[in-house]
Amino acid sequence: MIIRRSSQGYEVLLYRNSAPGATRKRTYSDGTVEEVSYPTSKSYFVVTDGSVVKKTDSFKTAEDTYTDECEKKGYTPHGRAVIGEHTMLGHVITLESEFPTDSNTKAHIIEFLDMRGINYRSSDDKATLVAIVDANNPWKRRTR
Repeated sequence: MIIRRSSQGYEVLLYRNSAPGATRKRTYSDGTVEEVSYPTSKSYFVVTDGSVVKKTDSFKTAEDTYTDECEKKGYTPHGRAVIGEHTMLGHVITLESEFPTDSNTKAHIIEFLDMRGINYRSSDDKATLVAIVDANNPWKRRTR
């Protein structure tokens, strides 16, 4: 099971080994197929560009390896997940400051939603997209 994936679209993933020795195949809506072979041992594993780069029983070690692999791709990830500071959307750690607002372009908002697997309609206007973002933002103050 995927625990984390790159917020920049790179193929860097942190998995919980929920099916030791199994091979899982996923077909996405765009037609791409992903095949993951789970290791026969260890609780966590990190995959970069289709290859397992680390197997471990330590979640801390797995997260540290994940952030190291992200840094090798040329960007600085958020580091280890911190409850209260980060939220997880579509297996992507997200900071409060990263949520788009109406001051962002429609293209930026769509990129944010796509990266996190949040559904919207292609016909949605910018205001509707911002409302979808706000509905997924745990820091957004909601009034009833």
